[in-house]
Amino acid sequence: MTKAAPVTDRRVHLIKLIHVARRDLERSGKMDEPTYRTMLRTAGGKDSTALMDVAALERVLAQAKLAGFRVRSKVQDRRQDTSAEARKVRALWLFLHALGTVKNPAETALAAYVKRIAHVDDLHWADGDAMTRLIETLKQWAMRDSLPQAVRQLQDQVQSLAATAGLAPQQLEAHRHAQALLQRPHQTFNICWRAWDAYSTILGQQLADDVRATLGNMNEQRLADGAQAARGAGRSGRPHREGADR
Repeated sequence: MTKAAPVTDRRVHLIKLIHVARRDLERSGKMDEPTYRTMLRTAGGKDSTALMDVAALERVLAQAKLAGFRVRSKVQDRRQDTSAEARKVRALWLFLHALGTVKNPAETALAAYVKRIAHVDDLHWADGDAMTRLIETLKQWAMRDSLPQAVRQLQDQVQSLAATAGLAPQQLEAHRHAQALLQRPHQTFNICWRAWDAYSTILGQQLADDVRATLGNMNEQRLADGAQAARGAGRSGRPHREGADR
């Protein structure tokens, strides 16, 4: 008979959060019962939170956050800046948390980072240059510390899945798309993000919809800007330096 893990205040708190996450995700249509059970087994290694230790519960909670769960603070946070550029900064911050690079995804931790990089106390007061600096430094942080390694790990998992269980046609198409991206000579943030997103979709580990949409739109805008620059260079007769995938 499998014994329950020892009871501690931290374990009790995590179990309560996971149960809240389950309820919220089910209500929002982002998770059903089979998906919840799969999350417990894959992230926590057990079929029940009662059998998990703190480390396993932390992994389950992290996976629930990736699926879209948001921990509600008892203290009302300062109203968020919801401008397009602020949403990009926040999406990158949460993506870095999903990668394990950012340990604390809270707005207070992001505000501290904004203070250090942009020298303002809140995203509301960051001008265009400061927003660009924040976005680019977050991309660089991801490329330096975690994103390329995370892509390789996901690639290995998908290849293992393909070898053992096979891939559905849609999954196979996404796998081929990611492989084509990774064969490009210059591995930039946007290329790695697109490969990460393709592999994560195959494995059912996508980011929350709003974060994923913001990062995807940011990438599409970069591609559109690059295409426009290429057309302009063609009309002027000057060679165009590829910049769409920076």
